[in-house]
Amino acid sequence: MKFIDNILKYSIIEHFIFAVLAILSVVFFEERLIADSSYYIFRVINSQSFWIEHNRYILAFSQFLPLIGVKLGFSLKTILLLYSIGHPIFFYIIFLIAKYYYKDQNAGFLIITLQTIGILSGFFVPMFELYYASALIVLVSTILYKSNSKYDNIIIVILSFFIITGHPFANILLLFVMLIHAQQYGLKYFRKYILILTIMLIVFIFKKLNYSEYEYWKTMEFIHNILHSVYDLSYFKSLIILLITYYKELLLIELLTLVYLISSKEYLKSAIVFSAFIAVLIIINLSYYGAAHGRYQEQVYFSLSFIVAYPFFIYLFNNKAKSNKSLFVLILFITTLRLYGIKSEGKSFSNRVSEIKTNIQIARKNDGTKFIINEHNLKYDPNWSYPIETLLISSYNNNLSITICTDVDIDFENNKAKIKAKQYLFRRWEIYDIESLNKQYFMLDKSLYCEIKPAKIK
Repeated sequence: MKFIDNILKYSIIEHFIFAVLAILSVVFFEERLIADSSYYIFRVINSQSFWIEHNRYILAFSQFLPLIGVKLGFSLKTILLLYSIGHPIFFYIIFLIAKYYYKDQNAGFLIITLQTIGILSGFFVPMFELYYASALIVLVSTILYKSNSKYDNIIIVILSFFIITGHPFANILLLFVMLIHAQQYGLKYFRKYILILTIMLIVFIFKKLNYSEYEYWKTMEFIHNILHSVYDLSYFKSLIILLITYYKELLLIELLTLVYLISSKEYLKSAIVFSAFIAVLIIINLSYYGAAHGRYQEQVYFSLSFIVAYPFFIYLFNNKAKSNKSLFVLILFITTLRLYGIKSEGKSFSNRVSEIKTNIQIARKNDGTKFIINEHNLKYDPNWSYPIETLLISSYNNNLSITICTDVDIDFENNKAKIKAKQYLFRRWEIYDIESLNKQYFMLDKSLYCEIKPAKIK
């Protein structure tokens, strides 16, 4: 047990796991360009500035390193590598602040757990706002429990602003942290709670006055699910299968927390933990109907990961009993499994990138720089981001840009008839002039889109 004592004392394993996450982010930097990831990094490179949408200012943290690369004129590949590795670096910085400045010994493994548990394909779209918000919420929690600085309130206000504007679910997670803290300390920190609640109210009013179209439709989807979606026995069976299949570790941690609290006769705490789990699960299923596992589903369910992990580290991992070492071994085992799972999941994403590169090479054998490919002949899901991904990947390989859209993209709302030779299809909803491209990194010619046959992938 002395070996474990040394590991816990010097945080060897924590630093090592962050290093593994950084290595995985470098190895899979191309794979981590799917969907929103490619969209935002392209916007940053092309505009040479932060790209914030839906007033989610927390996005700036994911864009800071690549933007520095753009400003310094780094190569496109270097910028994309900075973008990918910037995500674990952000979490590592939060860990260092919590662990060594505020002396929070449990923050490291909580942050690590939030980057691994319940996440497989979600690792490949790392700029998700709620991931970033969760790390800042951990830091707020650390300040509530560990700090008595006169600057606490200022720091809490700043962090709360980024958290609350970051994602609607972040409000729920922050309220949960406050509830857990208030249950332990009563109204001792009432002023800090009022500060956070005031920021929530201000942001709520601001959001109401500046509703984006995306947020409007998400709200409409939520209301539609309440009024019209069917939550019958069949639905709950598929939900249970989803949880057992992909969230076994999460269920185990929730069970351990509840057993510990009940055995300690902490009935109110156990009621809060269990009620929060059920409430968030309900809200998730009203926001996202269905139990099919996938990248987007993992992002939606991430708030459940936080609701489960946070009380485990507050109540159990923080316990000074001998069982703490056993819990450390358990979390280490779960984390190792999840890291291996992420690596294994990366194989399918790597195969997808290989297909993209092969199709880019096929396109290069033709005249022009803008192409159409039949989606049904692709082995891997192209996603709506295919035109952006092909533009990014082709541009850093040999500085000759290629963009490939699918027939579904080009046929959307009659894009093929609307698009001109001097334009390109950014994604199926947006057509832009070639002149708007940052020519330091992207060069497309003034030609019409032509069809190519996709590679035959065995």
